[in-house]
Amino acid sequence: MSDKYLKPDKLTQGVISRILENSWRNKPNINKLDLKEIHQVLVEHGIFGEIAKNIYVPIVEKTENTNEKLLKGIQSHRDRGKEEPENKLNHVTLFPEKGFILKDGIHGAAFGRFQYVYRSKGYRIFWFESGIIEYRPVYSTIDEYGFQYAAEEFDGCNIFDDIGLDVIEQSPLNEAFGNGKIFISNLARIKKDFVRDYPIEYLLYPPDVEELSPFSVQLREQIWDSIIELIKELALNSKSENERADLLNYLTDFMEEQNIQPNAYHIITLFDFYKENQSKINQSDFAELLSLVRKQSSPLDNTSNPIEANLLIKQLEETPSGKENARAYHDLIYNCLTQIFKGNLKRGKKEIDLNEGRKRVDITFDNFDNSGFFAFIRDRYQIHCPKVFIECKNYSSDPQNPEIDQLLGRFGPDRGNFGILLCRQINDYTRLLRRCKDVTHQFKGYIIFLEDADIINLLKLKEASDEEGILDYLLIKWDQLILNN
Repeated sequence: MSDKYLKPDKLTQGVISRILENSWRNKPNINKLDLKEIHQVLVEHGIFGEIAKNIYVPIVEKTENTNEKLLKGIQSHRDRGKEEPENKLNHVTLFPEKGFILKDGIHGAAFGRFQYVYRSKGYRIFWFESGIIEYRPVYSTIDEYGFQYAAEEFDGCNIFDDIGLDVIEQSPLNEAFGNGKIFISNLARIKKDFVRDYPIEYLLYPPDVEELSPFSVQLREQIWDSIIELIKELALNSKSENERADLLNYLTDFMEEQNIQPNAYHIITLFDFYKENQSKINQSDFAELLSLVRKQSSPLDNTSNPIEANLLIKQLEETPSGKENARAYHDLIYNCLTQIFKGNLKRGKKEIDLNEGRKRVDITFDNFDNSGFFAFIRDRYQIHCPKVFIECKNYSSDPQNPEIDQLLGRFGPDRGNFGILLCRQINDYTRLLRRCKDVTHQFKGYIIFLEDADIINLLKLKEASDEEGILDYLLIKWDQLILNN
């Protein structure tokens, strides 16, 4: 097998290309040398800037008429850059060194009973110019006292210290660079710096805050450059080169997961290549390769397609329990979950071998959730769940300890510690819940269970596009698992 298939990216002198190809080769871990080289590139691109550690803006009992405020604003705009703004001097405490936000996990909410005008919490992962990468819980409030924001110290490391990156998988920093795909997806989302006129802009996202940094824009473009070059090689050397074809599918799947589309010039490059080489390439193979890019460059469909909940519910009700119908139940549950968690869980697969075939799991999904239940347990409770494992039991009786142990055996430091047990009907709810709680106490794993009635309710909520209802429904299950222990 050739050492390298991907054309090295110019932005990082091939580091990003190498990380992507290593991930495809099932070598997902990041090494310190790669981190150091990326760090140097980030320094050269001027990514590091001032970052607020704490902000406090009290409510001041001061009246100002409209004309005075307008004149003050005009003067402030005219004098911008000549001196430090009053807001920063009086109310903002900066980190002692420059940095940037590598990953933003803040969630905001308006609280009931008017305890707060606004409140948010979550986490942010900061990367500093010295090489320190820190995971910090972040809290902010707007209430009768004013505006407060704080990023509290929790966990961190310095990429220039003598540390083993294998321990990162067991820490919150896994969300920063736990593996190659996580790391690159974060690098592709670094925001462009903006003029911080108001502290609230740290929490609410006007259009200028959402702009990508030039570094991330180039990173996205150059990954697509590598994909286009790979397509050209396959077109000229026959698509029968299975390894390159597999790498191409891996990369296009990754870009689809990250919602990173090719630029127009990528498409033009392919058509120019076709005009120059059409006598040398297989037309049908090239059309199939082109379809991968065409799918990526299609406009996003933001409309929600209603699911056929009644059809799936009818099939569920008509599927008998018992071993002879286990496959039919398994397939049906897969279809139901794919619909219920569409957009949140992706790349679903059935009957996946683990541990070199010694174990098998009924269903797996990759966790791409940003705002639903799986994001909630990952971000708020720090549950390691890059994959969600699901076992389907088409029994007429309740699952017992062996079924719980079977699902627990699918967990692991690379795979995650969360699973769902599907069964037809629970007769002794309290006993099964106690067994799931035992898993949490003894093994730090997390299992919730759903029966047919739950699936039916979730399908109806999905059909009504009630994502908040789905979240609330599953949070009830979660609270039953973790509370009153």
